[in-house]
Amino acid sequence: MSTDGTHLEKELARLAAERTALFARSGNSFGLTPADQTRLRSVERELDECFISVRNARAARDAARFSRENAIVRRQVRVQQKDRPGAGA
Repeated sequence: MSTDGTHLEKELARLAAERTALFARSGNSFGLTPADQTRLRSVERELDECFISVRNARAARDAARFSRENAIVRRQVRVQQKDRPGAGA
């Protein structure tokens, strides 16, 4: 995976760990302080943004792969049509 992908993976892991810690803290103290609630909302928003970035990167990678494969398939179909008797000229 690219450097950006590695950065995203690290950021996702960090945010997920912080979110888990906030949930654990809320269970131990029967709720979160207003500051912790604000931080939890912020962490969850950042997680959503990271997942959107991951999905967009995967979509771009898959689109490039499928366009390359589609060109290869079209080339193979043309070659097969030319090889058939009576096809072409």
